[in-house]
Amino acid sequence: MPWLTKSRFTSGLQCPKRLWNELHEPLELPVADAVAFVNGRRIDQLVQEFAPGTVISRERGMPQAIAETARAWQRPGDQVLYQPAFRVGDLAVIADILRRTGNRATLIEVKSSTSVKAVHLADVGFQTLVLRAARVPVERVLLAHVDGQFVLRRIGNYEGLIREVDVTGEVEAQLPDIAESAARLKEVMASTTRPQVPMGAQCTRPFQCPFMARCTAERGPLPKYPVELLPHGGETVDALLIAGHLDLMQVPAELLTSELHQRVHQATVTGRPYFDAGATTKLRECTFPRGYLDFETIGLAIPELLGTRPYQPLPFQFSLHVERSAGEIEHTEYLAIDSFGDFEALARALLQGLPDRGPLFAYNAPFERGVLEGLAERVPALALELKDAAGRLEDLLPVTRAAYYHRDMKGSWSIKAVLPTIAESLDYEGLGEVKEAGAAQLAFLELRAGTLTPARAAVLRQALLEYCKRDTWGLVVLKRFLCEEALE
Repeated sequence: MPWLTKSRFTSGLQCPKRLWNELHEPLELPVADAVAFVNGRRIDQLVQEFAPGTVISRERGMPQAIAETARAWQRPGDQVLYQPAFRVGDLAVIADILRRTGNRATLIEVKSSTSVKAVHLADVGFQTLVLRAARVPVERVLLAHVDGQFVLRRIGNYEGLIREVDVTGEVEAQLPDIAESAARLKEVMASTTRPQVPMGAQCTRPFQCPFMARCTAERGPLPKYPVELLPHGGETVDALLIAGHLDLMQVPAELLTSELHQRVHQATVTGRPYFDAGATTKLRECTFPRGYLDFETIGLAIPELLGTRPYQPLPFQFSLHVERSAGEIEHTEYLAIDSFGDFEALARALLQGLPDRGPLFAYNAPFERGVLEGLAERVPALALELKDAAGRLEDLLPVTRAAYYHRDMKGSWSIKAVLPTIAESLDYEGLGEVKEAGAAQLAFLELRAGTLTPARAAVLRQALLEYCKRDTWGLVVLKRFLCEEALE
């Protein structure tokens, strides 16, 4: 029988069907958050630098790692083991850190998050169960995570970045339930029949399940406009599903009491987009010149730039379209790879392209405002101009949300949902490798690593530029649409 590992254990806790699928019918290409993986690896490497110890290799497989761990653990004296592997019957784990001081052992689980979460306790609790069964005298259990308040004051000095939290008491309290869950999940693994679990909250919490598409398909053909697309549906959606309403097209209008839900329902049933000209009044009063701004940022778990914190969003790219007058439009773009961290160069390039007056449109403007204010702090010489730009930001998101809805948006007002309903050519699926923010961050990290061939680097650079440019050109088109539609 396959071993129940900690990753399988946490998968099974989320949903036994997920565990069964991972073991019996795995995906051809596992779904992973590449940026989170990079951050996690960097945290692991840094922790190992803090306290030298023995790193157990996994290159030759789990059985060899278990044997190497046993030999290392038998050596006399205090020691620190990284990635030690243990197996007891059908249970197996690879721990992050195991410290031995005298006859006492401390188990440490390292997370790249900035706080302790419930899923972390279950993870380290399962490890404690297995290590104790393997006769490792675990007396203390710690969770090490990133301190979000840490500020890099000296290059290379990360003292205080990792915070260790004693969770021994919480783990001890959960161990009986963890042992019971482990026994139950072993039965799931041994079964030749996939568990029957209806889709629900566990599909997205605490993580997005990689098998969601499969489970959705197994439910049979779904309506094009399911009731779940109702924004902030909550109890309303639950009540509709209980009453047997799956298709929003078939829901009686009188069952929807929310004005927003009524709006979405009417646009869906009739096929006629909702438009409120009154919500665009202020937008139509905007004069020239007009700017359209979008930033791409990266948040590094281990800050590399002085004065920055873990996961602080730092800009590496912007796109700016400027309408000087009707029919006259300019585009400025900036992408920092080797020069990342030279915020003065980025700020000067931005200010050079910005109009000295007039509105600056963004989508979810608080984000762009935060970037501009952060730049003002880092580049005091340009603070006045940057703060002026932040003060001129106008947010197209709330205007769009109030004024417009097309049924093909399917309950979302994200820019990627809105734009294709206005102009098919603005569908982000038509872009290259970079179609969303996560892909942009990954492309940035790959380019910064400096390991790509020139040809590959050129492809990624172009993909980043096209993606960011699509965001701001989309804002130009959206603004024109909202204003022109109101006049018809």
